[in-house]
Amino acid sequence: MHLEKLSEAYQREKGHEPETANQLLDYCQHLYVNGTLDSQSYRSLFQLLHEKGAQSSHKETQTQPV
Repeated sequence: MHLEKLSEAYQREKGHEPETANQLLDYCQHLYVNGTLDSQSYRSLFQLLHEKGAQSSHKETQTQPV
């Protein structure tokens, strides 16, 4: 899947255009987890969206012990 197709699918499902690369990344992750998007397409889109400034909302954070 190409970025344009991802954006079109987002628009069809959500009823509006994505406002940020983060929204597209979240949608891409949603499609991948639900088995709609294959791993190769996911990795490609994930990298492209990160290059456009997207940050995953599922990013692991480290916390320091109290």
